Amino acid sequence: MISWLSKKQSSISLSTTEAEYIAAADCCTQILWMKEALKDVNICTDQPIIVYCDNTSAISLSKNPVMHSRTKHIPIKYHFLREQVAEQNITLEYISTKEQIADIFTKPLPREAFEHLRQKMGVISLSSLKFIHKYAAG
Repeated sequence: MISWLSKKQSSISLSTTEAEYIAAADCCTQILWMKEALKDVNICTDQPIIVYCDNTSAISLSKNPVMHSRTKHIPIKYHFLREQVAEQNITLEYISTKEQIADIFTKPLPREAFEHLRQKMGVISLSSLKFIHKYAAG
C-alpha cells in the first residue's frame, strides 16, 4: 500500500528541527491511517512502524515528553507524534541524509544521488532492463 502526497507545508517552521518534527508527525498520521486500512484486509501488525528521520534533534524532540521554551510555539496537533512514540506505535530512527530514500520524491537531486536512491528502492533504469532482456533472449 502506498500513500503519496506532495504539497506546501501549511505551517511556518522556525528551524529545521521543527520542520522535520512536523513532517514526521504528518507521516505518523498517514502511517496510522494505512495501518487501519490494512486491518480491513486482515493484514495486522503489533510491531511499531519505523519512520526514518535524518534530523537527530527532531528524533529527540519526539521522545521528550517535557514542553519547554524551544517547543512551546509548535502547534499541539503535531505533538501527536510524541504520544505515538510513547505508545510504541511509531519508532523514529536516524538515517543519514545520503540514505534518505524519501528525498527522491521531494528534492531535486544530482544524478549520482538520484541513481543511488533509485537503486536502494529496487528500481532499475529502462536502459538496464533493455540490456538484461537483450542478453537473456540470447
